[in-house]
Amino acid sequence: MTQSKLIELSYYDPAAQVRLSAYADTVVLDHNSKGGIISAVRFGGYPEMVRAMSDAIYGGATIEATQNSTTRMLQSNVKGYQRQMSHDGVYAVATLMASDDAQTDNGSANDGSDGEMEGQETMQPRKCYIFCPQGDRDRLFEELDHKTAAPLIPAFRDYVLEALQQRGDLRQLEVISLKEKMDAWVLDLKPEDKNVVEVLESGLKDGSIQIPGAVVGEPDGFDGVENVTGYLNTFGVTVADRIRHQFMPLFDPANEPLSDEVLAINDCIMNRAGYSLYDAQLAVAEAVKRQLDRKSVALIIAECGAGKTKIGSTALGALHGLWAAQKRSGTEKSFGIIMCPSHVTRKWVREIAETLPDTYAMVVHSIAELDRLYAMYDQGDKSVYAVFSKERARDGYMRYPAVKWNKRQRAFLCPDCNEVVTMEISEDGSRYTVPADQFFFQNEHKKNHVCPNCGAVLWSAVNPGKRIEWVKIGEYGWVHRYGAAAHLRRTKSESVINQLTEIAQNPDGFYPVRGAQRRYPLSTYIKKKMRGRISGFLCDELHEYNNNSGQGDAMAELFGVSKHFVGMTATLINGYSSGIFHLLYRIVPGLMLKDGKSYRRPADFDAEYGVVENTYEIKDGEYNSNRRTTKRKAKSRQLPGVSPLVFSRFLLEYTAFLSLSDMGKDLPDYEEIPVPLEMPEDVHEAYKEAEKALQKVLRTDRKAAQKILSTYLNLLTVYPDQPYDQPEVIHPIEGEVIIKPKDCGDFSRLFPKEETVLEIVRRKVANGERVLIYTSWTRTDSQKKLLKLLREEGYRTEILTPQVPTEKREDWVDKRVKNGLQVLITNPRCVETGLDLNAFTTLIFYSMGYNLFTLRQASRRSWRINQTAPRVEVYMLYYVDTMQAKAMKLMASKLAVAGIIEGTFSEEGLAAMSDVKDLTSQMAKELALGIRDNVEDIAAAFKKMAIINPDRKKKVIEVRQEVEPAPVQGSVVSEPTGFGVKNAESAERQRLYEGLLVRTQEEQKKRKSKKPVVDENQLSLFGFVA
Repeated sequence: MTQSKLIELSYYDPAAQVRLSAYADTVVLDHNSKGGIISAVRFGGYPEMVRAMSDAIYGGATIEATQNSTTRMLQSNVKGYQRQMSHDGVYAVATLMASDDAQTDNGSANDGSDGEMEGQETMQPRKCYIFCPQGDRDRLFEELDHKTAAPLIPAFRDYVLEALQQRGDLRQLEVISLKEKMDAWVLDLKPEDKNVVEVLESGLKDGSIQIPGAVVGEPDGFDGVENVTGYLNTFGVTVADRIRHQFMPLFDPANEPLSDEVLAINDCIMNRAGYSLYDAQLAVAEAVKRQLDRKSVALIIAECGAGKTKIGSTALGALHGLWAAQKRSGTEKSFGIIMCPSHVTRKWVREIAETLPDTYAMVVHSIAELDRLYAMYDQGDKSVYAVFSKERARDGYMRYPAVKWNKRQRAFLCPDCNEVVTMEISEDGSRYTVPADQFFFQNEHKKNHVCPNCGAVLWSAVNPGKRIEWVKIGEYGWVHRYGAAAHLRRTKSESVINQLTEIAQNPDGFYPVRGAQRRYPLSTYIKKKMRGRISGFLCDELHEYNNNSGQGDAMAELFGVSKHFVGMTATLINGYSSGIFHLLYRIVPGLMLKDGKSYRRPADFDAEYGVVENTYEIKDGEYNSNRRTTKRKAKSRQLPGVSPLVFSRFLLEYTAFLSLSDMGKDLPDYEEIPVPLEMPEDVHEAYKEAEKALQKVLRTDRKAAQKILSTYLNLLTVYPDQPYDQPEVIHPIEGEVIIKPKDCGDFSRLFPKEETVLEIVRRKVANGERVLIYTSWTRTDSQKKLLKLLREEGYRTEILTPQVPTEKREDWVDKRVKNGLQVLITNPRCVETGLDLNAFTTLIFYSMGYNLFTLRQASRRSWRINQTAPRVEVYMLYYVDTMQAKAMKLMASKLAVAGIIEGTFSEEGLAAMSDVKDLTSQMAKELALGIRDNVEDIAAAFKKMAIINPDRKKKVIEVRQEVEPAPVQGSVVSEPTGFGVKNAESAERQRLYEGLLVRTQEEQKKRKSKKPVVDENQLSLFGFVA
């Protein structure tokens, strides 16, 4: 075709009697034996025609292209394009560009196979398309580097491009364009990019290319480097030096002194609390202060117990002191806000009182209290912080079911249209609707939110003074007054049963709804009434606002009206890319928009920075038919995994990282000790019987397996702990009983876990220690059973229940410890954030849930920098050859992955990152396939993560003099069984931090009393971590 005029595209569908036409100015073709295949095209015309032509090409139609009386038949790939359309109201333009083939999951095709296909290569070659300016080989090589994981450097450009073209792996496509001067290429990549790797290996062997700086005939330094651990051992220092020179920190503790403002606050802490901040804490506070002065937003990611509250408040206080010294207007005092979990609000008040001079804080529960506090601030001469819980920030109206019971129709009616409200049920494999029962309205959810007939909302705000048909029972839900008896068989909680019985006996009684005040959201009030008055916003446990939730919206409202923001957390990312999307849009929306990520399309963010598993269905065309093979996406789901680019592109400029090992060298030993136990013979037989029944259902009845999977996982996890009073499992389709778990004993029988707990408690209490016992499963009687056994042995034991208000839990524990408490029993979720439990140096996980974040937070409650005991031990009890053992093994792998995020590289962690998905799906897979535990010993895996400090004395007594307040520091090393870069880097950072405060004080004496000059041109990688 000669390039003289637009290319006419036409398509005719004889079955539908439809003819389409449009005009293209650019077409890119890939030629094969059948002709040209469209790789990219841009065409225009009337909007209806353009949209229809776009759909036809996207659907795999064959298009007729005509130019200068020359006609071609162009093929297209089914659903193989990225589409974009724009129009000005009269004409529209569509652009379709071929999508790169997705990487297939190695081994995914084998799931559930009989084993005969094992070991076969399932990954397929893939095509990648490259578009670049005409004749620009630099851009071509750059785009090639983006497509492959093989290591490419600019010095390899000419050799790699020519070699790939000679092999036929890089082919130039035909470009027909009236305007664009561009080249198009297609790159064929073999599985794991083996063809590119072969090109590089061949070039290095024959000398066509060489690594810059390498000397021919001399050792390359890779002797003995066989894995990541060996590489980091050999080149870790070199890599760190390059990073250090490439990214200049905002504050370098090795070469710069602390500012006078940070020192002044540290002196205040010394006078009020009797101790000084650690050098590492002071360095982070200085870096955060400088960042706030530059960009007003800073994040602190520090391990549990690293002192985030002190660091964040010190940084804000130091910034205010800096501005006051510079005599900026309005800096004589400041009004700030703190949002945190409800059980640490009082702790924040104490921390502010200990940390900041001329400053006080108060807990705020309502708008009236906030107004009174601001009036006190306005009339006084001190800075003030308003502390409120995240729940108070988004307090609104409590809602109850507004539906009304009609006795004649025996159904609940919509309050607007008076029609019967229905619900959908599934029985015998079919779905149909029936009148909704009272259990349908026990809690508000998506299915009961609006009337299916008229769309009116079926829930209304509770008026505390008005009698309604429904009664609210805490920890359970809404109950209809005249149907309370029906709920008795649906719960085993004694407190709930007592309340239900009372309602059933007296349905017309008065039952006030607790917490039903009609409150205006505190965050919205601050947003509307206090804009411009909030100097600083300290947000504790930042990870709890990473969802599209009401509390997350409250945090965003407060962020928008605050002049400075400091976010603090120990674990910013929950393992999934979706867990950071909304948080990034709240704190760095400009960077998200600059990166091209729309708020309304979070899937684009997940696709680029997360791990998404797409499942496709492939349907072959019938024999002797013209229909080609089609591929359709059946489902898509997100897997754990976050790209490191999230940190470099969005977080690194704003974040300071700090670990406990940076703080000092007097941390106690910390070790998590798995304790395998054997089930009694009768329990073992009953367990295997239930497991065998489950495997049979999972293998033979796929529909039923999907419905009962969660029930079976729960049963097989809980049954070894309580092999009695377990409910029978009903077939979800046929309605028959699949398995009735055998009762092996009762509440009075002593099982191996109870015996082991008693043995550990006897040993530890005899040694003068206190013991904390975690039980995760609320539907078992474990807590009551342990309480009975321990009290019978004479130990002072208490249970911390969720009924203890969160803000009172710290005082509740302190009071009982002072009264001689020896053993505390609780659910780990009750203490997962904010509470310091230094009094308990032995922790026992009697049972565990599936939440790894909860496990990590709860297990570190006693491992703190102010812990004076020489050792903290965490015992994890499980029964061998059960679902508990499989969960323990997977947790060990996941913890190793978490170590990678925190800087501890190991072979175990990398293997776990590539193999382990989410806990529930992995356990289901192991259960369905009957896989045995064939990986390394669980105890060995946890042993590698232990932190052992052989130089620590039996008791650590910190003596800090006013002249030399830096803490005495020893050494923290990991056990030699596993290499950790974190330990090597921590030792280097400790050398940087060590003596920072002393050096600064010495320089203060030498220098004249003038302000140090802060280099404003320094880059923003701070909180020195390299």
